This record gives sequence, structure tokens and C-alpha cells, in this order.
Amino acid sequence: MSRSLVGIVAALAVACTDPAPPTDAGADADTPPPDATIDGPAYAFVREEACFSVASDGAVEWVFGDGATATGREACHAFEIVGVRTIGAVVVDARGRRAEATRSVSVVPRPSDPAPTSSSSIAVDAARGRVWVVNPDADTVAVLSIEPLALVTEVTVGEHPRALAIAGARVAVACQGDDTLRLLDAETLEPRSTVAAGSEPWAVLADPRGGAFFVASRAGTVTSVDPDGAILDALAVGPEPRGLAMNADGALIATRWRSDEAGARVVSIDARDPRALALGPETVLARQEGLDSDTDNDGVLSFLGQAVPSPDGRRVVLPALKANVVAGAFRTGLPLTSQTTARAALGEVLLGAPGAEARDSFRHSFDDLDFASAAVYAPMGDRLFVAMQGAQTVVVVDGFDFFTVASIDAVGEAPQGLALSPDGSMLFVQAFLSRTVRVYDVSSFATEPPLLAEIPTLAAEPLEAMVLEGKRIFYRSRDPRMSRTRYLSCATCHLDGEGDGLVWDFTQRGEGLRNTIELRGRAGRAPLHWTANFDEVQDFEHDIRGGQGGEGFLPDDVFHAMMRDETLGGPKAGLSPELDALAAYVASLDRFGTSPYRAIDDDAARARGAALFEGAGCPTCHAGEAYTDSAFVGGEPVLHDVGTLGAGSGSRLGGPLTGLDTPTLRGLWRTAPYLHDGSAPTLREVLTTRNAADTHGVTSSLTDAEIDDLVAFLRSLDDGA
Repeated sequence: MSRSLVGIVAALAVACTDPAPPTDAGADADTPPPDATIDGPAYAFVREEACFSVASDGAVEWVFGDGATATGREACHAFEIVGVRTIGAVVVDARGRRAEATRSVSVVPRPSDPAPTSSSSIAVDAARGRVWVVNPDADTVAVLSIEPLALVTEVTVGEHPRALAIAGARVAVACQGDDTLRLLDAETLEPRSTVAAGSEPWAVLADPRGGAFFVASRAGTVTSVDPDGAILDALAVGPEPRGLAMNADGALIATRWRSDEAGARVVSIDARDPRALALGPETVLARQEGLDSDTDNDGVLSFLGQAVPSPDGRRVVLPALKANVVAGAFRTGLPLTSQTTARAALGEVLLGAPGAEARDSFRHSFDDLDFASAAVYAPMGDRLFVAMQGAQTVVVVDGFDFFTVASIDAVGEAPQGLALSPDGSMLFVQAFLSRTVRVYDVSSFATEPPLLAEIPTLAAEPLEAMVLEGKRIFYRSRDPRMSRTRYLSCATCHLDGEGDGLVWDFTQRGEGLRNTIELRGRAGRAPLHWTANFDEVQDFEHDIRGGQGGEGFLPDDVFHAMMRDETLGGPKAGLSPELDALAAYVASLDRFGTSPYRAIDDDAARARGAALFEGAGCPTCHAGEAYTDSAFVGGEPVLHDVGTLGAGSGSRLGGPLTGLDTPTLRGLWRTAPYLHDGSAPTLREVLTTRNAADTHGVTSSLTDAEIDDLVAFLRSLDDGA
């Protein structure tokens, strides 16, 4: 018997102090003992009375696990605090015989009606018994049936669909690649309208009250759209809104996908009237310090791609990566380790009135797990399912304190979306890079939930086999060759092939403060890194064996032969199928995308900026169509000191740092902060405060208007430049 149960039974025994009447042993043999079985609900709503009863006659004493007691065959009680409570009853019949029973009840807030909504890559259409899921690499969405568990069809939509939402007769799909929101008929699956939804829309949710969808675009807008495709309103909310959550009161929040060294950010929106959206305050989830250990680390919540509301609509959980941009040999004197660099984490904010500031509430870190990529609440809110992207695991936690209840291992490659059947008995896991949805029976956690089905979502694979395998390796932290404790993979800093916008202290790696370089558009061309210390993608074997603590993909004898254990030593290409596949995936990232500023800045300003770019001498280093002179010449890299090196800049290959590799200028609009150490938050600061001595182009004599024109030119550079 558990310690808590012993206490409850002891309390009941003390409470039952009435003297027992004389008994007749013969009669006792013929009369069944009292039955103390407790009848009542499995869930009680906080601060609302829940009633329990026993069937037996006799005196009944109750305890409710929170200090309250009662008497009588039926007892009602209002619990004040959420959580699991053990209630107990002692029955004493007319002959003095006793019977005792306990049972658990989950105390939860009453779910709201209508239920809150959030943006996700997978959604359940309860009315039609279907599940919808995006296929970003194939430009399609898959439609699955719940009974039976099977693929119904695949529907072509726009380029690179990232999220979808269902409301009534419409399904809305946010297509990042072609800047559209596609509206489909939920019954016939036919297209109904295409909406220009801003630059790179990557999130969409349905208004819980009906009548509108809300779309977040990377360029910084949240747009409301009616089911027929008419734009109702558009609100500028600041950079990179991505995770969306909304409750029945009209309180809408948007997460900023990437964070900075101060912390993560969530913006509040008053969406009570979809035709008149109003911007509220921004909430900063400040960075944490003083936590570094083998079970936690310092840092900021990063890559906030989803916002998950609790069923009552008052709390929103933020699945995230906690990135340690606090510690490091230069910053704190304590080098980062494979266990203190990054890990999966959850943040939580509390919602107030629509448009009011969301209150930073709670953080929770996970041990031996990487990026928390998605989550979903059980219908009553007592359980939260959390997907761990590279660890390929779903962790089930208590819905209030986030303590682990159960886990489901090996759920597929890169799980990025979770959904539950309406009754909460089946969990749907979108294994993005397995190209499947795996379905689990989660009606009980007595054992690991069994797999019910694995449903393919693609009829034809859009990627070459080697590129697909490289992409899987890129995300896969569970492979001990990639990471010692499932914390780290390439996607830790380069999710979606981008950069995290953070500055890491890599002094212990022989470098220094380093601003993460985006991979998109660069196609893995060497030299690599700010100091040109790699000459092939396969050189990441060094980071894998070093900072990530992995075993590595090359056999030790091969790695240590022919100077391959030096980054610019013997070539590694062709020696490991995994490293070669990784290089093939990175090489496939050959597009920067289209700058949203082409639709914002006027052509005349860009033309004036282009002339100023030439006049300032920028093409000396940022040369040609690639806007860089990055290269090895005679086996040595072309490096430049543009006056930005400082105390934290570190070294190169264990020696002095004399200059930096020239980064391309294409894609600048989305790669803030700037410079190797991230010391310029904006392009304007690159040209002014960080170039006062004209060592990085001659810009000190430019007027404010000319700086504006030069910035307009620089932030327009994309695939079409």
C-alpha cells in the first residue's frame, strides 16, 4: 500500500469513531459484508461540485485527499486545486463490519465550448472521420480515414505546405513556398479559392467560434480570411510570427519562431472581431541562467513553431529547444558540453483578456531529448503529448506539472505533428521524414501504447534517395553516431536548413563567438564557417565527434589516417555513406527564396542603393552574382579583416584569427543578427555603428536617406537578384 493510501485509510479509521454494535457471528456468515465501492466521475472540474456515492447501507465516512471530509452514502465536494486526488470511503454496517475503498479522480478546469484552436501540420476532421496532414516536400496534403485507418487520397496544393486547419466545410492550407493560403472543400476535397497570404505563410488556425481563418506569414503579418477566401483584415505583428493559438474569447497569440539572447517572444492579438484585429503587448520569456548540469542547461527557448492551448483556453504551452547562448569558455569560463548545449523544453504562458499581455508562467526541461517539435493536449487537459523530433519519441506528461507519465519510442523520422481522435483514445503522429502517420492506442498507459497502424502519406517520393537519407540523418539525434545522449543533431541549429539567429560561444572548439550561418541557398559550397575551417560538408564529422559527443560516422582508423582528423587534412568524401548523404542534402539547399521586401521597397530606392553599394566599394569582397569572393586560393582561404574582430572573436584552427570568410549577401532579409559575432542587430547597424572607421566599405559619409536606400538594396537580394 502506498504511503499516501496508508494515510487516507488511517484518517478514515480515526473518523469512524462510533462504537460498533454487538455482532452475531452466525448471522455474519450469512450476510455479505458491506460494499465500499465508490461510484462517481473520473474527472471533477475545479471549484465545481463533484458527487460520489457507495451502494451499501451503513455509516459512511469520506476523505477527499485535500483535507476535506464528509459523511453519508453520497458526498459532494468542490476541489480547489487541479491534479489527481485520491478519495476514500469507509463503510461500517449495522453489525459493525467495515469496508474501505479508495479511487482517484482527476481535477481539471472545465474545457471551454467551443474548444480553443492552434496551428498544426496535422488535423482531425471529426465530422467526417478524417485526418489531414501536410507533405511539405511533395506540395500535397494527405487525407486519411479513421475507420478504417488508411490513406484516402493525396491532394495537390501550393508549394511547400506547412500547416492546415479545418472549420466547417473548409480546409485551409498555408503554403510557404508560393505565398498562398489554399482553401479546399472538406467534403469533396476540391479547391475552392487561393488567397495571397503574405510572404511565406507558415501557420494557420481556425477561429474557434467559426467564420474565419488566421494566417501568420514570415514577413510579420497575421491575416484574417473568411471561408470563401476574402481577406478580412491584416495586422503587422513584427518578425516571424509562427505558432498560433486562440481561445473562445477571441484571445489570439503568435510566437516568434526564432529568439535572441534575451529570450523568446510571444505577441498578443485581440481577435474578437476578425475584421478589426488589434495588436497587444509582447511577452518576453527571459533566458534562464545557473542551471547547467547533466539534467538541464541555461539558455533561451528557441524555434517556437507551435503554440498549444489547454482545453480550457487559459494556458498555452510552447514546445521548443532550449539553446545555451549563456555559457561558454569566453562568456563564463565554462565550456559547453554535449549535455549543456541544448535540449528539449516547454514554456507556458497564461492568457488574459483578448489583446492583454500573456503572462510568462512556467518552464520545463527534458533529459536526454532534443527539440520538442509539437504537442497536443488530451481532451480533458490532464495529459500532454510532446513529440521529440530527432529522438523520434513522444513523451506523455502530466498536463499541469509536466512530469513524465509514459513515453512512446521509435515513432518515426522527424515527428513534427500530433493530433488526437475526438475521444482521446488514438494518437496520430506525423513522422515527417518517414512519410507516414503512425497511430497509437493511448487509452491506457499501463504499458507502452501499442501501434495500431502506419499509414503512408505519399504516393511518390519527391526527393532523390540520397538526399532524403541525408535529410533524415540531418534531423536524427537518436543515432549514437550523431549525438551521445540524443540532445544534438544538425537540425539543432539549422532547423529547416536555416539558422537559429543565435550567437554561440565556440571558444572551446578553437573558434569564438559565432553567429549561426544559414544553409539555405549556399548549397554546401566550401569554404564553410566564418573562418573557412572546413573545406567539405563531410568535415562536420569533427563537430559530431566533438561538441555533439557522437561516435562519428567514420571508423576511427579511417578518421585518424591521412590527416583526416584535421579539418583541412585528407578528404573525407566517399568514405562514409552517411556523411556523403548528409552532404547531398546540404547541397540540395540551393535556393534563398524571394525577399518580402521586393513588395515593400520601391524599385527606385533599390536602384539608388545598388549604385551606393558600388560606390562604397562593397563589390571588392561581395563580388559577382554570388555576392562573395569566398574561395580557397593556393590551398589558403581568402579572408578579410573588416574591423569587426574583437576580444570574443577567438582563433582559427588553433592559431591567430587574421580575418573572416566573406558571406554571401543573398538572403540577408532573414539572417539577422549580422556579422560573425552577431554584434549588429540590423543592417543599418552593420553600415553605421559597426563601421564607423570605414573598414567594411566606405559608408560613414552616407546620409540617413542614403543608408535607407542601401539597406533597401541589400535586403532585396534573393534568388532573383
